[in-house]
Amino acid sequence: MTAQAAALQIGQDTGKLALQSRFEVFEDKSGKLELSDLLQPAIKQQFTPLAGNLSAEYSPSAYWLKLELQRENSTAQKDWLVEMTPVMLDDIRMFQLHANGEVEVHKAGDHLPFSQLEIQHHYPLFQIHIDDTAIHTLYFRIQSTSSVFFRATLYDQKTFSEASNFLSGLIGIFYGIMLAMIIYNSLLMVSYRDISMFHYLMLSISTLIASMSVNGHIGLYFAPDWPWLVDILPNVMPRLIVLSSSMFMCSFLKLKTTFSLANKVFRFVQLNIVLFLVLTLAGHQPELARVGQYLGLVQICLFFPVSLVVALRGYTPGYIVLLASTAWISGTVLIPLRNLGFIESSWLSDFGFQIGAAIEVILLALAQAYKISLIRSENVRVQKQLLKVSQQAEYELEAKVRLRTNELNEVVQRLKKTDKEKNDFLSIAAHDLKSPLTSIIGMTELLLQMYHRIPKEQQQNYLSRINASGKRMMHIVTNLLDVNAMESGDLHLQKTELDLGKLLNDIALQYEEMLKAKDLTAIIHVEELVIVSADINAMTRIMDNLISNAIKFSPVGRFIWLTVSQHEGMGRFEVRDQGPGLSVKDQQSLFTKFSKLSAVPTAGEHSSGLGLSIVKKLIEAQNGVVNCVSEVGEGASFSIDLPLDMHARQQPIAVAA
Repeated sequence: MTAQAAALQIGQDTGKLALQSRFEVFEDKSGKLELSDLLQPAIKQQFTPLAGNLSAEYSPSAYWLKLELQRENSTAQKDWLVEMTPVMLDDIRMFQLHANGEVEVHKAGDHLPFSQLEIQHHYPLFQIHIDDTAIHTLYFRIQSTSSVFFRATLYDQKTFSEASNFLSGLIGIFYGIMLAMIIYNSLLMVSYRDISMFHYLMLSISTLIASMSVNGHIGLYFAPDWPWLVDILPNVMPRLIVLSSSMFMCSFLKLKTTFSLANKVFRFVQLNIVLFLVLTLAGHQPELARVGQYLGLVQICLFFPVSLVVALRGYTPGYIVLLASTAWISGTVLIPLRNLGFIESSWLSDFGFQIGAAIEVILLALAQAYKISLIRSENVRVQKQLLKVSQQAEYELEAKVRLRTNELNEVVQRLKKTDKEKNDFLSIAAHDLKSPLTSIIGMTELLLQMYHRIPKEQQQNYLSRINASGKRMMHIVTNLLDVNAMESGDLHLQKTELDLGKLLNDIALQYEEMLKAKDLTAIIHVEELVIVSADINAMTRIMDNLISNAIKFSPVGRFIWLTVSQHEGMGRFEVRDQGPGLSVKDQQSLFTKFSKLSAVPTAGEHSSGLGLSIVKKLIEAQNGVVNCVSEVGEGASFSIDLPLDMHARQQPIAVAA
């Protein structure tokens, strides 16, 4: 037999029970020997003394233990109880040889239904009777696909009751802690729906079921007639514990971001554990047992450094996980060490897992509570931030609403202004057109009725007046059309090389009659050849408006100066009159539509208030500038500056008057 650690002890503390005992062991490597074979002298000589523990690791052999008992005197107790652990041994048989040659057989093991055990107890329990002071021999046959370790303890009835009650109380406390943590975490999981809480719940449930399986309570209370379930749970549940604890570490410690290398290692272990679980359920437990124990041991040993690194990297719950892992590892690591034969079986190795698990689930519950506290704190912070953002958004929205309202008010005001201008536009058009139309209609009717009685000279005068009224109407309509085109964006200008001096001379010829009618003298002064880049039609409208205004506001017998020159790199056209001039207030609204000036035309001419606004817009559309210089009583000077045409040659010319 190969004695290894990680096995349950064989208890022989019988001094207080007035019973002498001695254990010997024999390994049946074939696993086929019967009791009759062991009684042969050749086999009996192969038994060797066993000092305390039977620990054979994972072995296919059957082990025979020989126990010799003898009462110290005739008054010593005759009835004894033999309690054996653990429950995961497949087959346990006890043979008691009596002096008359009779053999009494007792059976236990997880291949035997709990309902068929001779004594209903969570651990295998046999009763033996020693009726004399002779030496009585007991043979135990043990065989299992699990790790082979065995401990047998002799009790009298009173001592057994005391020990059993004490152990049941401790186990009850452990179960109560586990159930409380499971219920607590279930409520947390329902409330917070955190994946780490689900993994913790699976860990707690797996730990509880594994403990109940190892302690024999699954078979005793839940599956007394299902030996297959009792047999497989001790192999499956430890792997589920390792799997769920690994997944909990990954999710709770956020290893994907806090410690990516450890996360990859744990994921690799998890895949292997799942594979082992499938193969275990398929019946390959004996082949996988040793590797599975080492794999679980490696992962358990990783918990401490991983949680320490995560904690040092700033994730505070890692410190609590570190303490929980330390407690759990301290107890849990004893099981694979015992099963692999590295340590001797003892009470600590038997129950260290349950003690460590109880401490672990409590600490992890605290870790969960602390994490929830962090989540709540974060939620409060986020809510405050969201409130701040919401308030900022509300403020910005209100500002935008105010801005939009102001914009809408401005649009409404512009629409009102536009509507008023439209009404003014129609009113002015009707008023301005009514007078010349009345004149035309009246004179044409007079000519039609008295054509033969009116002298020819008078007819020519009427026709001239009709022509002048028509031109006046054309001027009004043209201005109105210009304003409409500019307001609607339909004004299209085509710039060409334009000789300002020549254009001025052509336009001035059209005003000879108007100048004569008011005895005005126009002085044209073209200093040099000035070629600008401008639209000829627009410039015609500009000059026409400026010249007609000068004539309109000039008193009889005065002078009007019309000048073309270059000024600071620009082509300039200037009109200066000797009219009443403009006040400061007039100059502020001079170029707006429908502006009403304090100055009035000197011969009662009509003014629509559109001419100068048309001039300004047409000039600015050609990148030019219009200016007015005037003082009340000193006349007015209007000038327009336009960009010179850089491709044209500017030459001095003779002055014309």
